[in-house]
Amino acid sequence: MPVHKLYCDSRAAVEGTPSDWLWQPPRAIFVGKCRAFIDAVHMGVTWGSVVESNKNMYVAEELPFLTVLATQNRIYFREGVTELIAVIPPAIYDGNALATAVAQALSTAGSTVYTAAYTASATTLGSIAITPPVTIASRATLSEWAGQKLTRTLLYDASDVLGTKYTDSQGTLALGRGIGYRKISLTTGSYNADELATEVALKLNAGSTLTGGDGGTAMYSVSFDLKTGRLTISHDNPDSKFYIYPESHLTTFPHEFQGYSTPYNGSDLLLGFTGAVYQGNTATAMAHVNVLAYHTLFINSTMGLHNDSVGPMGQSTIARKVVIDAPPGGMVHDFHSTPYDYIALEPQSITSIRFRVSDWKGETVDMSHWSCSIVLVPEDQF
Repeated sequence: MPVHKLYCDSRAAVEGTPSDWLWQPPRAIFVGKCRAFIDAVHMGVTWGSVVESNKNMYVAEELPFLTVLATQNRIYFREGVTELIAVIPPAIYDGNALATAVAQALSTAGSTVYTAAYTASATTLGSIAITPPVTIASRATLSEWAGQKLTRTLLYDASDVLGTKYTDSQGTLALGRGIGYRKISLTTGSYNADELATEVALKLNAGSTLTGGDGGTAMYSVSFDLKTGRLTISHDNPDSKFYIYPESHLTTFPHEFQGYSTPYNGSDLLLGFTGAVYQGNTATAMAHVNVLAYHTLFINSTMGLHNDSVGPMGQSTIARKVVIDAPPGGMVHDFHSTPYDYIALEPQSITSIRFRVSDWKGETVDMSHWSCSIVLVPEDQF
């Protein structure tokens, strides 16, 4: 086994990009049973605070009284075992008008003539009783309907207004406010905490459905507290209500947020809005702002048997963890530090090695050119 060290550089790749590339040595390299160490890694920090994998915020806003949107106007209901879909015309309704629209939509879609009566309430938005009673499916149970698979992006159900978000209705609807769902994408790049607060406020106010405190357009404000390291998002209308959905919550309860699917690329760890759903007129992040997109990266490789490492999300192809200890624009020089961080190789002829750089979730990271060296040590030397 005469070759003991391999020098690999993405600029010498035969295919791929600096993020995911294939290296081929000039000739096949035979190795006996040995341990391979990715000895040194050199890469430039060319990414900013906001990258593709953390740029999205998921925000919901309460709409005016009983608003039905064109993207949230379907009723999934059953007549016996027959599954049907009724469509309510999009509009801003009062209780009686919505009851009429629901009855007409059900009658048009089904084989029965339905009537509906609205009952007002001093403490809620009231209720609608449908005659004859009919089963209306909740959003939480809608994965397949009338023999077709449903996706969150094509559901368009009216569960928020009709009160069927979590449980089926058997003919009585406890009405709720309509909800406008928004995916807000922050501009990728480098930010400090104050600049990040400004960017979040700018994107929240653009396209908001909330009414501002002066009766005009929405007015979100976002501030960064240097002492606590946390962001606070507020709205200037005390009667307005918004929700911030962390990615972890969307993954666990996908029926709670309409219209978007994985990968969510959420900004939880960037902005600090982690944990449960935030709701109200003001929301302060649970965790600190984190303007470093990555603290560590992972080199995935085709070397080895892929059974001696487990990544944060269960990945089995990780050959090396790289600590990012340089600022944006700097260079990372990460050297091997432990004799236990190796890849076990059986006797073989190495004709190519693939490298892919990923984050902790296993998603490929947009890289500039980088290089590494691999040390091969015969097993009998240990």
